Amino acid sequence: MGIKIAAPIEQVHVRPWSTVLRVPTTGGAVYVKCCGPTQRHEPRLTALLDREFPGLVPEVLALHTDWPWMLVAEGGKKLGDVYSGDELLRAWREILPRCAQLQRDITRRANEIVAIGTPDRRGAPLLAGFDEVVANEPVVSGQRSDRLTAKERRALLSLRPRLADALRVLAAVGIEDTLQHDDLHQNNVLVRDGRMVIFDWGDACVSHPFLTLAVTLRFAAQATGRAEDSAEILVLRDAYLEPWRDRASMPELREAAELGRRIGQVSRTLTLYAVARAYPGIIDTYRGGFAGSLRRVLALLR
Repeated sequence: MGIKIAAPIEQVHVRPWSTVLRVPTTGGAVYVKCCGPTQRHEPRLTALLDREFPGLVPEVLALHTDWPWMLVAEGGKKLGDVYSGDELLRAWREILPRCAQLQRDITRRANEIVAIGTPDRRGAPLLAGFDEVVANEPVVSGQRSDRLTAKERRALLSLRPRLADALRVLAAVGIEDTLQHDDLHQNNVLVRDGRMVIFDWGDACVSHPFLTLAVTLRFAAQATGRAEDSAEILVLRDAYLEPWRDRASMPELREAAELGRRIGQVSRTLTLYAVARAYPGIIDTYRGGFAGSLRRVLALLR
């Protein structure tokens, strides 16, 4: 590559599931990301996206031949550190249609994306995962005082037919399952010289694309002090839906988006479950623990 390390390497991100090293070089800073078992698909997935959609994800400079590690170019500062308030909402209105177009264009590669280890959260696997997390919540929560009550567990089990029906309604819109970031918020978009890229694909899965909205709309609302159903946040939803307008009417797309926003919390719970199982003790650092994620499912789907 013709560049040399120019200063000490700095560890800038440390989590049980990944760590990131910043490497100052004679050609500018580059970053090494080393992924744990729950995110081992991320380097190969990011490289695939960089090849297919250059400029929308960080530039991947190299992949380790044996380990889930990647070397990426500098992407800029986090969106939430650059913009706030109305400017943050404006940035989301710009990036969300690009994200949706990526999802449309990569649909044909969905099976390939699953084959490299990306979680499969399509209809049947999502339902099976829901059954598993509800059944195993007592094991994951242990003796925490905020674990699910027996009444809450029964209520979650009663939601299973409703979740299955919602997935069928969502599928009937005719939009195929595809890549879904599953953690798309203001700290997972980078800004540099006015250009925005989506990074941190470690929680990505293959599912209905509209499940993306579960995280994005909630975080955008929280960051700007708006309600999730406020006009300012619903404008973001509509911006995301714009590339899908040839597939259904806008009222139909909006109804599907609302289903996707609600079902998306199930996918987030499956991610949290995988993390809890892979890294013992990590769940204790989450406010509300694992049960809290399932309570959010209950609130959204009942």
